[in-house]
Amino acid sequence: MEFLAAGAGELPKRLPFNLNCVKRLRLANIYLGGSDVVSCALCLIRSFPYLQYLEIEVGDEDAGIPALEYLEVEAFSDMTFNHLREVKLIYTIGSEPEMQLIKLLLAKSPILVKMLIEPCLEVNDDAYKTVSISRKLNSFRRASPEVEIDYNCYYD
Repeated sequence: MEFLAAGAGELPKRLPFNLNCVKRLRLANIYLGGSDVVSCALCLIRSFPYLQYLEIEVGDEDAGIPALEYLEVEAFSDMTFNHLREVKLIYTIGSEPEMQLIKLLLAKSPILVKMLIEPCLEVNDDAYKTVSISRKLNSFRRASPEVEIDYNCYYD
């Protein structure tokens, strides 16, 4: 994603062309607290209109990161992820940007079937935090009535 951030000025919302053939996307070590990184990731996701499977491995981040305005659902009023069926988020800690991303994907994916969330080990060791995150996830509006959220606290 460095190629998108290399130029001066504001990052584009999408590539100048759509990549209709891309159905699977895996983003590794994404730091959701970095506005340029998140903007690049969102640019890619928006540019793949037939994306069906999205996997995001969250990189190191601080739980105290504030909410990011460009991850708000309202900022995506002009688009939906019409083909997205499965999302996997790995090494989450329940930070505000992560929760915003989850909320956005749930609200804008009308045929989403499954969202698998695998928290990092420090969250697994904190029962209170696990319950708190689970409650928050259950409160999010979903565009797909069929979506199953699997908050997998006990993976190997």
